[in-house]
Amino acid sequence: MKIDLGYIGAIAARYSAKMPSVHEIKNPLAGKQVEVIRNGQAYKLTISDEIKQVQGMMTMTVEEFFQKDINVQNADPSDIFSYRPQDQWLVFSQYLHESKYFDSLSNEEVKKIESILQHITDGMDSLAKYAGINLFAIKKEQLNSYEAHLELASSTAALQHFSDTFLSGDIKKGFDQLIQDYVHHNTKKAMNYQSVEERFIAARAKIRTLNAPLTYQQSRELSMTNKLRKTVNTHEEIESVIQNYQEMFESIQNEEDLSTVLVKAKAQLLAFVTNGISPKDADYQLARDFVAQRVDDTFKRIENYWHMLLKEK
Repeated sequence: MKIDLGYIGAIAARYSAKMPSVHEIKNPLAGKQVEVIRNGQAYKLTISDEIKQVQGMMTMTVEEFFQKDINVQNADPSDIFSYRPQDQWLVFSQYLHESKYFDSLSNEEVKKIESILQHITDGMDSLAKYAGINLFAIKKEQLNSYEAHLELASSTAALQHFSDTFLSGDIKKGFDQLIQDYVHHNTKKAMNYQSVEERFIAARAKIRTLNAPLTYQQSRELSMTNKLRKTVNTHEEIESVIQNYQEMFESIQNEEDLSTVLVKAKAQLLAFVTNGISPKDADYQLARDFVAQRVDDTFKRIENYWHMLLKEK
């Protein structure tokens, strides 16, 4: 599959296919004469079909617009998702569109499927290295590293659940390969990723003292975040926790499963992030509360797209 930079979704492609080509467009007034007055003298003008030239110029502008995207200019030809790092759902949608999967579906059904794919991949879209052209991304707030690990596992399992539920035959085989490409693209980013907040806290943790008076609450939070950022997990530990998350999400078959998995995943995440702080430490509960607050939006988003998936099943 080759990425189509002009593809912006199946509905747009469906409407575009119904439109006549530039060369087929005719100006309904072409060939007609009109009288005009210039400098007091009457002239007869014949209207031409100049709409062709204008539309051709517009098409060229759109192509140039996408080609100049910084993500496209820095894309890896061996990594198809590197061309759409902020709208990864478009890669899956383009594949389904080109595989004729959408052909028998109504516009409303296509919109539902594309919305599911968009919500599933949106969390990982926030890890894009460059801002670039962001067409449809829902989430703008940056994930923390531990949220990225969770999102990678959940979105991978959700995409596979989508494939197992809605696809079959050669279309499913190709989609499953795209999921592996998605995992490869996003794992590279998630393994060494840190948010701006995490990098700030890590840098601050290296400073022994601050030349500023702190309130009791500020002092507590500083002590707690310093302990959090001094905890360093190995690649093997990160890979292990991602695999644990994924196995949890792969077990989801219904709404009851989803509720159970979300509780287990949150407990696993809190344990992983705070594993460098002893439960007897005065900052232990404060650290858990701090992390729980940070991941609340991510768990809500994950719950939302799994609800969407299970509803359409």
